[in-house]
Amino acid sequence: MRATRAFTLVELLVVMAVIAILIGISLAAMSGVQDGAARSRARTEIAAISTALESYKLDNGAYPGQSGMPTAGNTDPTAGPYEIGANVLFVELTGSDRLGEVPRAGAKVYLPGLKKSQVLDGDKLADPWKNPYGYTTNAVYNVGFFDLWTTGGKTGSTAQDTNRWIVNWPDSIREHVN
Repeated sequence: MRATRAFTLVELLVVMAVIAILIGISLAAMSGVQDGAARSRARTEIAAISTALESYKLDNGAYPGQSGMPTAGNTDPTAGPYEIGANVLFVELTGSDRLGEVPRAGAKVYLPGLKKSQVLDGDKLADPWKNPYGYTTNAVYNVGFFDLWTTGGKTGSTAQDTNRWIVNWPDSIREHVN
């Protein structure tokens, strides 16, 4: 009589456990990759918005702004002024009041081709985490310039959260802000 070789229940459970561990490791790595991609996209968008702001200043003599925009001390992404800054960026750099609208007559478009994923509520420039970009022209450390930042998906004000911010200002200034 010939014996048949088959998997035992223990062997089968060990194989299933190894597969579950590998899936867990893969999912954790995917989360890190997605966060890295979002951070890279935010850096690219900040660079594009910065270039558009410089072009705007060359044409108009000053950076766009209006009363009610955030100051260096008001960086809460849930605050109204934070969203006002993101709206000012959208309106002034696209030349229109809402996504999908034709630019106003005579308005120059400094930031063309925005996608729906880059806009919050149809009229605010948004980061990859769907928070409005922070923007101000009256910061403490760089008067005469503009500040542009994203919270990197974090909305708290702890040092750990603010260290994840993606900003357009140098690290030496950033250390004083934190």
